[in-house]
Amino acid sequence: MSSDSFLSKIERRDFLRILAFTGVSGLIYPGNLISSILSNKDLSRVVIIEHSEATSGTTIYPDKVQLMMDTAVKGLAQIEDVGEAWKFLLPEINTNSTVAIKVNCINSSLSSHPEVAFAIAEGLKQMSFGANMFPENNIIIYDRANSDLTSAGYTINTSETGVRCFGTNNPGIGYSTEFYDVNGSNQKISTIVTEMANYIINLGVLKNHSIAGVTLCLKNHYGTCSYPGQIHSNACDPYIAALNALPVIRNKQTINIIDALYGIYSGGPFGNPQFIANKFILSQDIVAADYWGRELLEENGCNTIYNAHYIDTAAQDPYNLGTNDPEEMDVLNILNPVTGTDNPSSVSGGFQLKQNFPNPFHFQTQIDFYVPGKSDVQFSIYTYDGQKVREIISSTLQPGWHNTIWDGNNNYGQKLKAGLYIGQLKSNSYNKSIIIHLMK
Repeated sequence: MSSDSFLSKIERRDFLRILAFTGVSGLIYPGNLISSILSNKDLSRVVIIEHSEATSGTTIYPDKVQLMMDTAVKGLAQIEDVGEAWKFLLPEINTNSTVAIKVNCINSSLSSHPEVAFAIAEGLKQMSFGANMFPENNIIIYDRANSDLTSAGYTINTSETGVRCFGTNNPGIGYSTEFYDVNGSNQKISTIVTEMANYIINLGVLKNHSIAGVTLCLKNHYGTCSYPGQIHSNACDPYIAALNALPVIRNKQTINIIDALYGIYSGGPFGNPQFIANKFILSQDIVAADYWGRELLEENGCNTIYNAHYIDTAAQDPYNLGTNDPEEMDVLNILNPVTGTDNPSSVSGGFQLKQNFPNPFHFQTQIDFYVPGKSDVQFSIYTYDGQKVREIISSTLQPGWHNTIWDGNNNYGQKLKAGLYIGQLKSNSYNKSIIIHLMK
């Protein structure tokens, strides 16, 4: 049986557990098979990614943020090329399209971080259309006011080069002349949304809110609508749901991201960060994204989440903006993604790990790998929920191709039961895994 035909038969629940352990970027796996295993149109996919080294104190590390964002987007789309993943998530996008990134900058002490917004922009720029790449000037980072953006660390750019960044109050922008009915409140909508954007990426923040309970993605349109003060009664319920359900927003709002590097659990939406989560939450389902953002706030001591019932209202008739039922969600947790590639030929002289052969196997299987320079290397076998059962290599290796054999035994020489295992190759700069199938 070929490796591809075996992998295509892995049960979806098992593969999700493997991804929870390895992460998408840490797994050698045929990209064309991932979608066939994970695709379930009845479930809303949510990616929760964490990198323990994304921040240190108040310092944010852009390289880690970029790695997190690229890995999360690939996980959300289940496509291993970041540009192709963005194209999949933004259907029918082309080089004439405009993508607006809605940030949240009302609290300059905890805003949608520029490092995160520009990591999104860098990913969008990887989209290729024949010989042309997506123009960075077709990306707009926006919020209510220029002053809000600059206070949060953004630079206003209205030029014809670079990623644009400006507020709805920027000269020549403003709000629509048309009024939109938001549960009885007449609201004008930013012309960035009504006239300029083809797609909206909602980049919310992890904060509690003294009135609405939480502020995440659904409640991230301060600066999109003209009179937000009018829609705060009854803890913003059902106004927030009604606002997001407006076709001019709903039909363009394609990806929802919670910047959860830091969070506020009490006294929000203003004030300084009170805890570090080092996470992003991504989903095309805005309700599902906010559900997990609310859960994360509760885990960190937030005592106002009971007021955030607008999230549940958004899942119900007549809004139907998504699901608030975790049983209706695919949740992909990725911890500490690593750099690397699943295509060894694309990296000259880098580490390479090949799929074991044969796979499946009965008595023994061979694993080949390449070490680019003298390195401390470990190769270990894990169960698919992360328990190490066999350490095969733990030594300093010289550069070149190496191979090792696994006989299906654990560290005590006992034959392991048939099933799926993970073979993981690690060094200081490389961490990749393969799925190994041991048969009786």
